[in-house]
Amino acid sequence: MKEGYLEAYRIGNFFFGGCHLFSDNGCHFMLSANGCVMIVDDELLESIRKQKPSEELQFKLVQHGLASVPGKQMFRCEKEVEVRYFIIDLTKHCNFDCIYCFRDFHNTDTISFDVLEKILQYILNYCHKESVSRIGLQMWGGEPLLALDRIEFVVDFFQHTSLSVTIDIETNASLITDEIAKKLFNWKIHIGISMDGTPELHNRQRRMVSGKPSAEVVERGIRNLQKYYGEDIGGIIVVTKHNYKYVKEILDYFIYTLHLTSMKFNLVRDNDHAPEQKLALDEKDVFWFANELMDYLQAYRCLGANFSEGNIEVRAKNLLQRSNMSCCISHGCQGGRKMVSFDHKGNIFPCEMIDFPEEKIGSIYEKDSIEIMVNKAAQQNKFFLPKKDERCKECPWWYYCQGGCSSRNRYLNRDGQIDEVECALNRSIYPRLIQEILNGNIS
Repeated sequence: MKEGYLEAYRIGNFFFGGCHLFSDNGCHFMLSANGCVMIVDDELLESIRKQKPSEELQFKLVQHGLASVPGKQMFRCEKEVEVRYFIIDLTKHCNFDCIYCFRDFHNTDTISFDVLEKILQYILNYCHKESVSRIGLQMWGGEPLLALDRIEFVVDFFQHTSLSVTIDIETNASLITDEIAKKLFNWKIHIGISMDGTPELHNRQRRMVSGKPSAEVVERGIRNLQKYYGEDIGGIIVVTKHNYKYVKEILDYFIYTLHLTSMKFNLVRDNDHAPEQKLALDEKDVFWFANELMDYLQAYRCLGANFSEGNIEVRAKNLLQRSNMSCCISHGCQGGRKMVSFDHKGNIFPCEMIDFPEEKIGSIYEKDSIEIMVNKAAQQNKFFLPKKDERCKECPWWYYCQGGCSSRNRYLNRDGQIDEVECALNRSIYPRLIQEILNGNIS
């Protein structure tokens, strides 16, 4: 696949904004700086290159967001702060001692019902004021199922409102009995499980607080969930130096033993809790892993396996739909702008910054709106520092990346710098996806 760039130009009122160009076998993928795409053949590309697009082609370019004419608004104007996803830190208590955990497991506090109700009422009031009818809510921990009574309280609270709420839980699955699985299903909870590969790989990274291996109880929890959820279970695998070379073995286990259909392979976040572990992948490792993962996913699809990787799927939708569906990897970090979190005292934070008191943006007890809180915090909190490097100026993936994960940077004390892990992932995955699109394998 050849890569190039088409320079911007103007013809009367018509302005072509320029774009990155990816070409293979007579098909050309055009990607603009605003994340818009269009696929053209040789003939159409030549007319664009020679600055002689027909009126019909000009219309198509404007329609696809690669060009503009006066008075034509391509995208609806979104508010800078438009929160639609809320994280509530239910409990810091956890029955696992994972080697990469960035939370302080010595703290076992659980949110009080009184504060929890005030947070839920705050969210409800916000939605009414902003005319929001649909939101996402994540029950966070610790292990959130250690606060099952709080989850039930949340479900019951919103059942008595007109708000449409999708409740997500990411669990280690060790506590899921048949009874709990049935409850979660009846409550319409969206479940994601954490499983770091085959039992041997998983046990190396995710052991019980007692030191005992956890793979067996996790697998039992997954089986209980599948009785009710069927294939509607996702999850996360944390990729480290310990397991990144075992892509085939992990996929075999997920697909043919656990019968999972979707997982996210998240690269480990280095942090001060485990600096001696040397768990994080370097750039060379990231490129090798990403290509290995995409190769095997393609191979399993050819074998008829029904399995998708969530982060790759989002990136494909970024290219094809400009969907902005992810608060993390569709248009940079949207922490504080599209997503906020609440601690046990009702303090409000961007993203997962609850363990960083200095990143507090406000409180449920303050009169200021979330928008005002965020705008004030953006002037002083390190979390909101813009991230850019010299190489970002010419990067095709900048619209999606925007410098990467702000939370990762805070944990590494790399404020204002680009997220090197996200950068390497984008540079390895996006070209492969475009090649697949040009080959007709993704549509």
